[in-house]
Amino acid sequence: MWCRYFMGGTIANAFGKIITAFLALSIIVGLTTSASANAKYAAIVIDGNTGKVLHSYKPDAARFPASLTKIMTLYILFDYLKKGRLTTNTKFYVTPNAASRPPSKLGLKAGSHIEIKNIIGALVTKSANDVATTVAENIAGSETKFARMMTKKARSLGMYSTTFKNASGLPHRHQKTTARDMAKLSMRMMNDFPRHAKAFKTRRFKYGRRAYRNHNGLLYSYKGTEGIKTGYTRASGFNLTSSVKRGNKHLIAVVMGGRSSRSRNAEMRRLLNKNFPRASASKRKKPLSQRIALMDPKRASRSIRYTATTTSLNWKNRQAKRYIVQKPIVTRKSYGLGKYTSRRSESGYDIQIGAYPDRDLAAGKLSRTEIKAKSILEGHRPYIMQYEKNGTNYHRARFANFGSRTSASVACKHLKSKLNITCIVMLP
Repeated sequence: MWCRYFMGGTIANAFGKIITAFLALSIIVGLTTSASANAKYAAIVIDGNTGKVLHSYKPDAARFPASLTKIMTLYILFDYLKKGRLTTNTKFYVTPNAASRPPSKLGLKAGSHIEIKNIIGALVTKSANDVATTVAENIAGSETKFARMMTKKARSLGMYSTTFKNASGLPHRHQKTTARDMAKLSMRMMNDFPRHAKAFKTRRFKYGRRAYRNHNGLLYSYKGTEGIKTGYTRASGFNLTSSVKRGNKHLIAVVMGGRSSRSRNAEMRRLLNKNFPRASASKRKKPLSQRIALMDPKRASRSIRYTATTTSLNWKNRQAKRYIVQKPIVTRKSYGLGKYTSRRSESGYDIQIGAYPDRDLAAGKLSRTEIKAKSILEGHRPYIMQYEKNGTNYHRARFANFGSRTSASVACKHLKSKLNITCIVMLP
C-alpha cells in the first residue's frame, strides 16, 4: 500500500513538474512570438560598430513610417546647417497650409515665424506636424517638392525601398519604408551629424509657456539610450528606432507595427537586452561604407554615396488658392548664396575667413560673418575668389578694401578674440 502511494505520489509530482515546465515554456514562447504574430510587426537590430545584423524579422517588408519620416526631414535640415546655408537662429515662415496640419502639432499661427533651434526641439520631442510642413515649405517651396528631395536623398543613402510623400509622416498610401531602411537612416543620422543628432536625447522641450515631454519612453527607462524617434498612425501601428550605447558597444534597433506604445517599448527592450551580449566591444568602428554594406548584404554591390542636398528654390504666388504662399525666409539671395561676385575692384588688403570646394559654403560663411561682425566689417565688401589646386576648384571667402596691413590685422584680431572667427590677412 505504502509502495503504491509512494510511486503514485512520485509519478504525480513528476507529472506536475512536466505540466509546470510546459506552461512556463508556453508563456515564454507566447511572449517572444506575440509581437511577430502582429501582421504589421517588423524589426531589426544592428551592431553599430560593425554593421552586422544581429536580429531581424521581416526587415524588408513594406511598412508605413509614420513620424519616423521626420528623421529624414531633420536629416535634410541638419545637412543645410552643416553646410552653412542656415543657422539655428534662422527663422522659417509659417504658411496657412502648415498651420492647418492635424495633430500632433505645436499650434503655430499662420503668418508667424519659428527659429530652427525651436524647430529641432519640436520635431524630436513633440513630433509636430505643423513644424515638419514648415520646414518643407521653407526649404523646397512646397511639401511635394520636399518629399521628392527626401526620396532622392534616401536613394543616395542606400534606402532603396523607401518613398516619401510628405515631411511629417501623416497617412499617405504611397509613403512606404522598411525596418532595414530606417536602421540605415538612423545610422547615417548618428554618423553624419553627431553634433546636431544630440538633439534626439532631449527629454523636455519648452516653447512659449508650455513644456513638452519627449515621446520616446526609452530615454527615461533604458540606460544608454541616445534616441532617436517614435511614430504612430492607425495604419502603421507603433514604431520606434533606437540608438543605444553602453561602454564600447553600440546597437541600432527598429521596431515597427507595435500594438501599443507600452508593448512596442517592451519589445525594444527585449531585443536590446538579448543582443547586447552579442555586440562588438571594439573601440574602433568599421568604416561607414562597410557597416552599411553589412546591414544590407544583398545590395552591397550597389554603390552607396553621399550626395549634398541641392534644390532649386523657385517660388510663385498661388493666386488661385485662398491664400498666397509666402516667399520663404530661405532664399539664395537672403543667405548670400549667389550674391557675391568673384571679382575684386578695390585696392588694399583683404581678410580671408576660409577656403571651400563648394561655392555655397563660402557664400554662407560670408553671409553669417557679415551679420555677426557688422560693426567690425562695415564698409568692407565681401567677395569670393576662385582658384584651382590639384585639379580642384576652391573658393576663398574674403572681405576687401582694408587700407593697410595694420588695419586689416586689427580687424582680424577682433574677429578672432570677440567672435572666434579664424581669419588671415591677404595681399591680393
